Amino acid sequence: MKISQLRLIMVGAVLSFAGPAAQAANFGVDINAAIDAGLQYARTQNQFTTDTQANGLSLLALLEKETIPAGYNGLTAADKLLAQNSACILIESGSYGDRGFFYSYYDGQALMGLAVYLETGGPDTPAASSGYNCAGRSARATIDKMVDRTIAAQNKTNNPWGVRYSGYWGYTGNGLDSSTTQFSLAGLAAAKGFYSSKGESVIPRIQAITDSLDLISGKLVNNVMTGYAGNGKDQTGIYTFTDCGAVGCYGHAYGASSGVYSNSSQQTASGTWGQLTGSGKTVNDVNIQRYLRWLQNGYNYTTNLYPESWREFYFYYLWSSSKVYNIIQNSNVAPAAGNIGPDDIGTLPSVTVSGYTRQTNLDPALQTRPASRGVGPAGFYAGETKGWYFDYAYRLMSLQTAAGVFPNPNGTYNAAADHAYALLVLERSLGGACIDSDNDGVCDSTDNCINTPNTNQANTDGDLFGNVCDNCPTTVNNDQKDSNSNGTGDACEIVAKDCDVDKNGLINNADINLIKSALGSLPTGSTDPRNPDHNGIINTRDVQICIGRLGR
Repeated sequence: MKISQLRLIMVGAVLSFAGPAAQAANFGVDINAAIDAGLQYARTQNQFTTDTQANGLSLLALLEKETIPAGYNGLTAADKLLAQNSACILIESGSYGDRGFFYSYYDGQALMGLAVYLETGGPDTPAASSGYNCAGRSARATIDKMVDRTIAAQNKTNNPWGVRYSGYWGYTGNGLDSSTTQFSLAGLAAAKGFYSSKGESVIPRIQAITDSLDLISGKLVNNVMTGYAGNGKDQTGIYTFTDCGAVGCYGHAYGASSGVYSNSSQQTASGTWGQLTGSGKTVNDVNIQRYLRWLQNGYNYTTNLYPESWREFYFYYLWSSSKVYNIIQNSNVAPAAGNIGPDDIGTLPSVTVSGYTRQTNLDPALQTRPASRGVGPAGFYAGETKGWYFDYAYRLMSLQTAAGVFPNPNGTYNAAADHAYALLVLERSLGGACIDSDNDGVCDSTDNCINTPNTNQANTDGDLFGNVCDNCPTTVNNDQKDSNSNGTGDACEIVAKDCDVDKNGLINNADINLIKSALGSLPTGSTDPRNPDHNGIINTRDVQICIGRLGR
C-alpha cells in the first residue's frame, strides 16, 4: 500500500510559541497527541477486545495511527496483539464474519478493517480475543465470503418506483438506502485494494467488485444514469445554496427514491466519494463537481445541516466528507478551470439562512490551543495551512476531554463508532479504499502513474514513477525536477550533457578517449562534460562514470 498520508508526523518537534514553522509543528504534535490519547481511551474501554458493533472502525483507527504503509507492521507488540484481537472478533463474531446473512453496516466495516489489517502485515490467523477462538480461522477467507455476499445483495435492477436506482443496498439485502450503501461500497473498495496489493488484479472477484462499484458510482444503463451520479437532487437556491456555478448544487438523501428525504450532509459526502470509486472517476467528473458544490455551499465544521441530516450523525458526516477531500488530494488530479476541489471548501462567505449557517475556514493565526492539549495563546498554530482539515481537527481537539474521549455534542447512537470516526478524521484515513483515477485497473494506492494509464506498471529506473509518466525514465529522479519545463527531467539533461565531450548528442568511445587524454587536468568549469562527478579534477572515476553511460 502506497497511500500518501498528509497528516503531519513531527515526533520530537519542540512545542514553542516561536516562528511560523515552529507553530505549524505545534499543530502536528498536538494532532498526534490527540490521536494517542484517543487510542488510549479506546484501550481502556476494551474497544479492541469486545464486540462493540464498531470493531471494524476501531481496528482501522488503530492501524492508521501511523503513516501507511506502516499499518499493522508499524504497531507496538502490545498493539499488534490488540489488532489481532479485533481481527478475531471480525472473523468469528456473529455480528460480523460469522453472521449467517449479509448486513451492510457490519460487513462493510469488517471488510475495511480486515483488508487494511492483512494488507499491512497482519497474520491471516489472528490470536484469540476474549470470548472468541480464531484457531484455524482465516481473515482472507472471511474477506472473500463477505465480498461475495455483499455483491450478491446489491440492487442491480431498476426499482418498481422508477429508474436510476440500480446499485444501492439496504440493511440486509438490495434496497435504496444511501447510508447502508456507503458501508457496502467502502468495504468492497477496501477489499479491491487488498486483492490488488497482492497482485490479484485479474481474478474474477476483482472484476465483480469493479462492476459493483461502477454501478453505484453511476454509469449509463439503457441510456439512464445509475447510482449516485443518477440520483443527485439539485438544491440550488435553498438555504445557503446560492453559489452553485453552472453545474448546480446536487446532493443526496438517505434514500434514492424521490421525495422521501431531502439531501443530507453525510449522505451527500458519502455519495461524492462513492462516485470516486468508479472506474476513471476524478474530481473533474461533472456529477462529482455537482456534489462538491453542495458540500461547499453547505460547509459547516461544527454541525451537520439540520433538519435534513440527523444531528446525531455529526461525526459520521465529518468522516464521510474528510474521505472525499483526502481521496481527491491523494489522487493529485487538479480541478480543471472553473471546477472546485478540497482547497475551495470553506472559502465561500459565511451566511445564515433559515437557521442554518454556512461557515468559512478558521484562521490558524487567531486560534488558541485547545484545552485538552495544554495552554497556548492565540497564534499557537500560526503558519499552519488554512482549510477544511484544520477546521475539522481543531474542532475535534476542542471537543476532546482530558480522558481522551471525543464526545459527540449532538448525542450518539454508538459511542465506540463516534470515537472511531473522530480518530479516523484526525488520521486522514482512506480506509484502504481502492480508487483508480486513470482507469488502468491499478489502485491509486499502488499505481506508479496515478493519472496516466499503465497496466503493466513498467518502471525501468526503479524510482517512484512508471515509465509512461516519468520525465526521465532511465535515471532515478523522484523529484521529477524540470527546471526549463521542456518535459525532460533535469536528471536526464544533466546526464546527456555530461560525458558528451564532442557534443554530438551521443556518448560513445570517442568521448571516452577525449576524457582519458585529459586525465589529471582541471575542468574548464562546472559544466565541463569531462568531469561528470564534478569533483574539480578529471580522473579515472570520470572515465568509469561515462563508460556506464555509453550509448545514451
